[in-house]
Amino acid sequence: MRKRHHKKFKNSHCSPTFINRLWSFLISSSMEFMLAILALIIGYYQFYISRPILEYSSTTDKIISSSPNTPFHLHINGTDYHNIYKSTVSLTNYGEAALSGDDVSPKGHDPIRIPLPPQVKVLYYEIDNHLTSPDVDAKLEPENNAILLKFTFLNPGDTIAVNLFSEHEYDQYKVVGSAVGVNKISQTLNHRQAHTVLIIGAIMLMLFYALLTYRYFHHHKRLPRI
Repeated sequence: MRKRHHKKFKNSHCSPTFINRLWSFLISSSMEFMLAILALIIGYYQFYISRPILEYSSTTDKIISSSPNTPFHLHINGTDYHNIYKSTVSLTNYGEAALSGDDVSPKGHDPIRIPLPPQVKVLYYEIDNHLTSPDVDAKLEPENNAILLKFTFLNPGDTIAVNLFSEHEYDQYKVVGSAVGVNKISQTLNHRQAHTVLIIGAIMLMLFYALLTYRYFHHHKRLPRI
């Protein structure tokens, strides 16, 4: 016996109409606008990473050299110190192009450097050979309350790490300077900050897509009830 469906039940299945409206949206000017924005974003990203991109990070740890129960001493430049803070400042090229040392701004202009605040007395500094990329030929040079970072080439993915030792606890070291194709050296986001940026970006993209979808269907016939 053939089963008959109620007329209202049949009308509730309007998939062809929904598909037609969805297809109209996909070929509409709103979708073209979204694709154009996406192409601009991709193009800007490709342009952005096609040059040297310098970012720095900084960490500070306390080195305890002596205590009432131990006779240990930390000897730096002829002087014994009880407590020393070690800071490590790293500079990395995250771009897709190498940076030549000849393209860095010269002395007196805006060379790549680590500024030393007047309230912090740095007792000793050195290149961290464990964290510095093995193919980087780098050296440090003092210059007007700063440490200049000199290098021959900084290829994509290469890092220069510098250790600074001081009696003062200071964790705001940064790297500044400019070069050809590099107008600013930014601080590297930590994992928590990067995760937050990704979440916010995804939310904004979904809201933008939802807004365009709503505006399109709002100017056309309403979707059938499913």
